[in-house]
Amino acid sequence: GNINKISSSGGQPLSARNCPFRSLSQLYLNLILLLLISQDSSFGPDAFRRIMVPSVPWYRERVLKDITLGSLLLLTLLRSIIFNLNRIQDAFLLSNCCAVLMNVSPHVVKLHEYAAMRLTFVTLSSLKKYSLVIARNDGTEDDLTTPVGMYGEVARTLLGVIRHCLSPKNLKSNLRVVYALVYHQAEFRDIFKKATLKSIKPDLVCIERVIKVANQLIHEYGDAHTPSKAYEALKGNIEKILEVSEAINEPG
Repeated sequence: GNINKISSSGGQPLSARNCPFRSLSQLYLNLILLLLISQDSSFGPDAFRRIMVPSVPWYRERVLKDITLGSLLLLTLLRSIIFNLNRIQDAFLLSNCCAVLMNVSPHVVKLHEYAAMRLTFVTLSSLKKYSLVIARNDGTEDDLTTPVGMYGEVARTLLGVIRHCLSPKNLKSNLRVVYALVYHQAEFRDIFKKATLKSIKPDLVCIERVIKVANQLIHEYGDAHTPSKAYEALKGNIEKILEVSEAINEPG
């Protein structure tokens, strides 16, 4: 629903059935610990490249098997952000989730296909809401207790994660993210047109260019009617996407 007032205990009442954690204090503690751990220089690389989780029985939205700890971390943070925005609107929790994401974003590689889709979907959702609350003049950018501040922080953080995924250093290991962007290209086209989002235009231009070249490569492949075929088309033409990424990330 619409957010009229943001507070640490706002939103609908929590119960054992609709709350994904035992208590707010437990969630605070977990996020603070995660923030501290994510500041370790080896945590990001190990989480996304080395540590595999064979199964995740507690994750109910989707059966997850053989997923990296990093992909699982991303999914968990995205779920926490969505729950926070929709239900409790807590600025402290939001800033901590975003801080963890920023700490690990340079190391995001080999994302699970579901994690790549969720990252793209939640980014789109936050951009749409951000545009809406800006148009309503619902708060200020520097105040995380207002809708503009909250959705702006989430939008910029998630766009930053995607930019790192599309960087020349990480692109080859993030073709699932490229595919997810192409899959949602119609919604992104609507986002690109919104004048309210001019403050994050550079990040949107990067995504727009990658979507354009990747979509063209998939169509030229001719037989890319399934995700696996589309992935083959992208993998076989990675150098062309890399050229775009390098051009976007050139200094100056």
